[in-house]
Amino acid sequence: MKKITAFAPAHISGFFIPKITKKPEESGSLGAGVCLDAGIIAEASFSDTTRILLNNKPFECSPLVDAIHLLTDAPLKIKLNSAVPIGTGFGASGASTLASVVAANQLQDINLTRNQLAQIAHTAEVINRTGLGDVPAQITGGLVIRLKESVPPRNKIDKILTPPISVSWVSFKNISTKKILEDDTLQKQIVTSGENALKNLIRKPTVENFMIQSNKFTNEVNLASSHVLDAIEAVRAKGYTAAQAMLGDTAFAIGKNVFSEYEHAGTSLVNHTGATLL
Repeated sequence: MKKITAFAPAHISGFFIPKITKKPEESGSLGAGVCLDAGIIAEASFSDTTRILLNNKPFECSPLVDAIHLLTDAPLKIKLNSAVPIGTGFGASGASTLASVVAANQLQDINLTRNQLAQIAHTAEVINRTGLGDVPAQITGGLVIRLKESVPPRNKIDKILTPPISVSWVSFKNISTKKILEDDTLQKQIVTSGENALKNLIRKPTVENFMIQSNKFTNEVNLASSHVLDAIEAVRAKGYTAAQAMLGDTAFAIGKNVFSEYEHAGTSLVNHTGATLL
């Protein structure tokens, strides 16, 4: 049986500015975030009915299903393996959707380009309110500054070049991205703080300043749980600047094994390739 495998990196967003219009393909977000070598591997194969499995268990992922239906009418089996927690601020739905359409495109010889596949995955994410800026970063890789919403060629992206560095995290529980993205009061504070963070990062585009602006954004938008705030404070005492992974119940910092005292902690190198066939 023919099988095609693809990878998409996890993406931790440090801060963001939502830009939602009536056209989902033109919507998205500005902001900055970092892609990880830890991410989602998707294996696509033909099937009698469309089925999605995550770590060998049935998995519901609305943007993934929508994206596959946009791509093809053929029933497919998608097997996902995740190296990061789901629903905790790693852009897992975006990575799952993007890796799946990359694999399905190759499986069926549809011959869509990188940008066309990213557009399908991104549109599905926006419609389902599961993410606004993950796919544009995940198709690119690196420490990404999103200067205009949507995906290539509509968007505008820059990168902060980095040596091989690690990103550490600790995750606690799931947060509904959709619920936050549909709260008008929260949106106003997010936009104000996000715009300030982006301006400040553009003035000084360094890894250290990315973390400083992300930490400031965390404090201003007030979405972090007490668990995340405690973790941020604990590693600050060790000399690290940490922030909330947007939008998730996760704290992250630059460095290896920064949160090693916690049970649900992890570390990954920054990914510079973006989504790719394996």
